[in-house]
Amino acid sequence: MVKCCSAVGCASRCLPNSKLKGLTFHVFPTDENVKRKWVLAMKRLDVNAVDTWEPKKGDVLCSRHFKKTDFDRSAPNIKLKPGVIPSIFDSPSHSQEHSYSVMDSPKKLKHKLDQVISELEDTKKSLQNVLGRQRRLQKSLRKTIRELKDECLISQETANRLEAFCWEWCRESIEQDYIS
Repeated sequence: MVKCCSAVGCASRCLPNSKLKGLTFHVFPTDENVKRKWVLAMKRLDVNAVDTWEPKKGDVLCSRHFKKTDFDRSAPNIKLKPGVIPSIFDSPSHSQEHSYSVMDSPKKLKHKLDQVISELEDTKKSLQNVLGRQRRLQKSLRKTIRELKDECLISQETANRLEAFCWEWCRESIEQDYIS
């Protein structure tokens, strides 16, 4: 089976002529701390989980994701120097087409989500306040119109027109309060 680079958007494949082209492939480190740094540097999420992607046995990264200074070229086989972290990945534009690539860490994403939820709750409270104010205003206007009609200061037709006008005015007022 042909091995492919695990980096998002990288189409490198480990073919028989890859080394001739100067392309090498490197398995993920066995040291958990270094492996975690590699995964975080890739900024890749698992599409089937909420957490970051985890490399499986045999997953590789190609040499395109490492600096030239990251390699030990003293031996016949090119190797990575111990503890190096991949640092060369495509620009952010490639991550927009892949849902499993993120630019922020899970902690930052959680913080952003918490902020959005807080703003949503504040907006909800504000809307409830506006709707409460609308109900009180409509009740007060309805009472005033009824008192004017009961005192024979306005006709039934005028009372109906005033009430219709008040409902429309309240609705527009609410929309303006909510939008601004």
